[in-house]
Amino acid sequence: MSATQEDGAKVHSHDVEPYRIGMLGDLPGPCNESMRAGLTLAFEEYVGKGVGDRPIELVEREYVSHPWRSGHPNIEAYVDLVENERVLAVSGPMTTDNCLSLLPHLDRYKVPSIGIAGTQRYVGDYAFLLPNGGMADEPATIAAWLVEQGHKRVAFIREAPSQIGQEYAHYLHYEADEHGFEIVLEQTISPVAEEEEIIPALERLRTIEPDCLVYFGFGGQSAELTSSLKRIGWDPPRIMGTAFVGAAFDESYIAMYDGWLGLDQFHEENTVHQHLHNLYEKKYGQRKAFPDSVFTCGYDMGRTLALGIARMRIATGEALRDALETVTRLPAATGAPGTVVTFGPRDHRGFKGADYLFVRESRDGQNRLVGTAPVAI
Repeated sequence: MSATQEDGAKVHSHDVEPYRIGMLGDLPGPCNESMRAGLTLAFEEYVGKGVGDRPIELVEREYVSHPWRSGHPNIEAYVDLVENERVLAVSGPMTTDNCLSLLPHLDRYKVPSIGIAGTQRYVGDYAFLLPNGGMADEPATIAAWLVEQGHKRVAFIREAPSQIGQEYAHYLHYEADEHGFEIVLEQTISPVAEEEEIIPALERLRTIEPDCLVYFGFGGQSAELTSSLKRIGWDPPRIMGTAFVGAAFDESYIAMYDGWLGLDQFHEENTVHQHLHNLYEKKYGQRKAFPDSVFTCGYDMGRTLALGIARMRIATGEALRDALETVTRLPAATGAPGTVVTFGPRDHRGFKGADYLFVRESRDGQNRLVGTAPVAI
């Protein structure tokens, strides 16, 4: 006797659950807000176009971990999302330290993570990156710019103790050897340094009269570096890595980076970037006041996850990992025109293209595009 025949129940009466994606919001504030907005717009757009068979639900955990605390809050948030919320994948973490603290746990749970960290060491079967910068690529990009500008004697300030500072330094020394500029003096500061700790390091760098000042680090001290330079009256040509992405969030953030050039990833001439802002205006009734590259990374990440979900053969983290590896040549909102997202087996670093990083400048209340670094012998 069938249930349908005798009691009127329907055989296929089960509720269809949305696919659940976690978000590890390890940078509360503008970064988390931009990432959330980019992911949400991507999921809504792709579901609206019929990519996949059901909605995608974003489940967020917001917390503070490295560099202010240990990695435990980060690990606990991931485990909570996987064990209690049953997510298929997580967006994040955003920072290198938090990605690396999470790495040993990914193989245990077999739930992929797509982060935006720049480290070369976030590598594994379930570790994916759409990097908002890169600790190998950024020194190479800045080196090309230094050579083009004719800078030969470079002062370098970085963070220590820090995986971020150490990894940047490792590659910048390679680039100095390759391109023939000299790092005349290197100074370190804490990832949570205050002005009184930064000023002595800057004073020592100033004494050797470098052509240019380079800063590589997490970026939490960008405002302190700017104000410290003003306090000591030193205004050298200066450039930083993608700590500069903070110069895009609003007027107050732009002011924190005044006088700096830096590497970033939102490019006004990228048509996918323009499309993303049209989506934002359609949803919210106004243009996003301040474009930023965490927003574009979130959108690219959301589209990548949506495509992976549509292509997975069963709804598990392992199957989604396999499906993510099939995403190729997806036009990216991040980077200069022509940047694409391509993954593959054992190739989990998604942005492809020499100009996925380029130079912008914060000056007089404006964040403006300077240009791409040359790719030349």
